[in-house]
Amino acid sequence: MLVSSHFMITITVISYFYRSGAEDTRPLSWRVDVDSIAVAGCQEVTLATCTVISEKTAARVSWRLGSLSDSLKPSSNNVQHLDGIFTVSSSLIAVPTVQMNQQLVQCVITHDTRKAEIEIDHRIKVHYPPQLVTVTPFNDPSYAEVFQCEADANPPATDFTWHSSKHVTIPNDAIEIKGNKLYFLKLSSDLNGVYFCNASNMYGAGVGSLFWHQGKKTEDYHSEL
Repeated sequence: MLVSSHFMITITVISYFYRSGAEDTRPLSWRVDVDSIAVAGCQEVTLATCTVISEKTAARVSWRLGSLSDSLKPSSNNVQHLDGIFTVSSSLIAVPTVQMNQQLVQCVITHDTRKAEIEIDHRIKVHYPPQLVTVTPFNDPSYAEVFQCEADANPPATDFTWHSSKHVTIPNDAIEIKGNKLYFLKLSSDLNGVYFCNASNMYGAGVGSLFWHQGKKTEDYHSEL
């Protein structure tokens, strides 16, 4: 499933360069735009666009993609305007995946007026439902035992619900629930069983589980989508 919500993140830099000791008032400007939210799915989207505006001569725009070089496809567009302005842009096209999230890429700009390359760092952002949900011990001496439910999701999971394999209603006089935490108020064999945590964000949900048995080491049965 892929959902796109329109928004824009823009980083813009304007640089004035010099000739023969006198300031040249023609600016060279560049920016990286993200105009929609990429959600892990099966449809190609634009993950980022690097744009350079210059005069007299066009800039050259490329990308350093690192480990994503086989996954991202650059697409360029060059426009020469009647007033002598050049607009050069390069977009990264791909089917978003969970593994792309937070990966670093660089937009690399070269221009006749600059001796060195201009490098703009950008981290790819991909939204996705919970992929891995785990239930692990949490230290809180105020309670007999506490367990915490965590999920790998972007944005982070915000809704957590719990239930028991015994179909016992929780919370009850022996167990409390506060958000992503499960609190045992007492330890007794009648609480033995599997406890499930359902973690969700706006894109979906995942389930993690905990096998609890009095006097035995607890086991985390996590889910991975």
